[in-house]
Amino acid sequence: MKKLLISSMIISLTLLTTGCAPKGYAQSTIGESMNVEPGVVQSVRQVQVNNNGVGNTLGSVVGAVAGGAAGNQVGGGTGQAVASVAGAAIGSVLGGLAGNNMDNQYGQEIVVKLNTGKTVATVLRINGSAAMVQPGQAVNVFFSSAGGISNIVPR
Repeated sequence: MKKLLISSMIISLTLLTTGCAPKGYAQSTIGESMNVEPGVVQSVRQVQVNNNGVGNTLGSVVGAVAGGAAGNQVGGGTGQAVASVAGAAIGSVLGGLAGNNMDNQYGQEIVVKLNTGKTVATVLRINGSAAMVQPGQAVNVFFSSAGGISNIVPR
């Protein structure tokens, strides 16, 4: 049973400490031809990017398993069953709260006036590889072959 508890804790910690935001470009964009157009940032606004509750659900399930396993280590008989149920309930709540951190991420809504005169806008996630841009800053806007904005980087 100790192995189950330790395994549950390791899995929980791994899932809760692994970032969900992508770092850099998606694998499918490697080697893809992109159009690059220069422009100037008109506005930047921080926005919340939701993950549709995936982290909360995952955190609740993992927390319930870990809490139930921990509660099972307490006492014996009826007391052990009660401790297991209580541990699962508490673990589910705490795991759900921790999972909310996976759901609530932040991005930048960026509006750029291209040198062609056209204005474009997108939302990019804020993560370790995203370049922060400021209004008035000269940038290059990367368009995917499908026409969507892949990235905006300072020039």
